[in-house]
Amino acid sequence: MKRLGSLAIGAWTPLLLAFLAALVPSAPAAQGTLSALQTDVDQIARRARPSVVTVFAQRMVSARHAEPGSSARSTPDATSSKTATADRRMRTRVGSGFAVWEDAIVTTASVVLGADRLLVRASNGIQVDAELIGMDPIFNLALLRVPSLRLPVLKFGDGGDTEVGDWVVSLGTSYRAQPTQSVGNVAYRYREPHQSLLQLTNTVYPGNSGAAALNPRGELIGIVQGELGPPEPEDRDPDGERRPGGVSFALPVESMRPVLESLRREGRVRHGFLGVTTRAVSLQSDREGGAPTPLGALVEKVVPGGPAEQAGIRGGDLIVAYDRERVEYPEQLARWVAATPPGNSVELVWVREETGMNGRTVVTESSGPMPNWIARDPDLDLPEPGPARITELEKEIRRLSDELQRLKPRKSP
Repeated sequence: MKRLGSLAIGAWTPLLLAFLAALVPSAPAAQGTLSALQTDVDQIARRARPSVVTVFAQRMVSARHAEPGSSARSTPDATSSKTATADRRMRTRVGSGFAVWEDAIVTTASVVLGADRLLVRASNGIQVDAELIGMDPIFNLALLRVPSLRLPVLKFGDGGDTEVGDWVVSLGTSYRAQPTQSVGNVAYRYREPHQSLLQLTNTVYPGNSGAAALNPRGELIGIVQGELGPPEPEDRDPDGERRPGGVSFALPVESMRPVLESLRREGRVRHGFLGVTTRAVSLQSDREGGAPTPLGALVEKVVPGGPAEQAGIRGGDLIVAYDRERVEYPEQLARWVAATPPGNSVELVWVREETGMNGRTVVTESSGPMPNWIARDPDLDLPEPGPARITELEKEIRRLSDELQRLKPRKSP
């Protein structure tokens, strides 16, 4: 996590530069720059807005089942609620999406997961049924087909050109299917084995999951996946609606491309398989009230003949690193393995009876359409895979922020 720590420190750079710039007496020039920026943003929004849609994901649930991010009153057609029985009712989750092909929309898997019916509403008000081509909860992407619509396709940018501090315009829709837009920048990149996420300072509106993140040229640089941190009680309006929040995550285009191509071609993404069952191990803090320190993933079972066994791992070993990244808990390891393309060679580091060991193995393909640990019954009230991943990132970022605060010099009394 040392590399992440350096990136987190780098996230302060834009704020520091902005503060220093504010000390320079150049108000007319600054005002002119802001005016030009607003003009550019308006032009980007006008060109890209026809490509952005609202996604409605409907499902029948038991009357007692409440679902985060959904609403019984936001059903896009009045007839759907009439089909509900005394113990069943229609729930509608609302998200954003945008055209990646003329008849195909991308949104997040956390919006459409478990839906019985999908609808897409274009910016001109036209609403049609959509078909799920495929989705992947690891990368939190879903691809929808809308054969009765022909939408302008957003141009993909070069993901390698996106740097910390770059301006970002996010375009999406709200829970009420109203257009939203915000301007921010890339705070830093969160890198994981075979995955990457951008942290943005853009405002996050309820319903923005699946919104488009664009660069100043109007090119797509990522898809907004969620907000950093759960909404607090004070973040709700008197009528119960959640207010916009700050700081969001976006999956960059370089990670999106192969997933979308795989979903379009096969309706699924081929996930990696290591062949171990693990559980969490942590070290209790010696400070009163201190949080335990996660140590890694303790191997309980090894699949005979699997990649882990071939690397030399046995039951009782503690896996502490995967592909040169520190492993702190089992869910982290499982996510990294699943994101690894089958056939890739990876390096593992583990501890056996206080002796460090390492080896390489080739990750094979998971037998199911998605990893067993993430498959779920949509009628169960379990956390969605996308927000769960973002919650993990939030914890890591808050930990790094605490470390930065401790490193800052204290003022003398």
